Amino acid sequence: MLLGLACAGAALGRLLRLPMWPVTGSILGAATAPLIGAGGAAPPGWWAVAGQLLVGCGVGSMVGRDFFASVRRVVVPGSVVALVIVAVGVAAGAALAAGGVLGPAPALLGSIPGGVGEMVSAAAGLGADSGLVAGMHLIRLVVVLSALPLLLRWARRRYGRSG
Repeated sequence: MLLGLACAGAALGRLLRLPMWPVTGSILGAATAPLIGAGGAAPPGWWAVAGQLLVGCGVGSMVGRDFFASVRRVVVPGSVVALVIVAVGVAAGAALAAGGVLGPAPALLGSIPGGVGEMVSAAAGLGADSGLVAGMHLIRLVVVLSALPLLLRWARRRYGRSG
């Protein structure tokens, strides 16, 4: 059922021209499960492993001869960007917890970047509200994926058409 909802959501996302429609559409499609009375529906654990294997295969297949030279060139700026993003996420989560909006675990796990599956699993392992963490990451993904085409267009106009 979840796979069917995800496929239907992706198909609708494509028709609606959602940015990154396979991801955003399938997330939104599968997220409709509780709306149709299947709130406890969860994919088998091996789905996450299979998905990670497919992503790893796709990414690994794009590695070319110049890959390590490219990585060497961006390791420092990439690390700085990652640390800043984590710091901002931690600060936002701490502010949400300090303000009493959320408990500390869902505030931090929902605010820091990371894989949705990993953050939701961590929340479940800590006894935190994993649905809330999943919802926060779903919002983050939809906002980022929706903003991405606009940001890329802006960057190409500002800095040139390359890459």
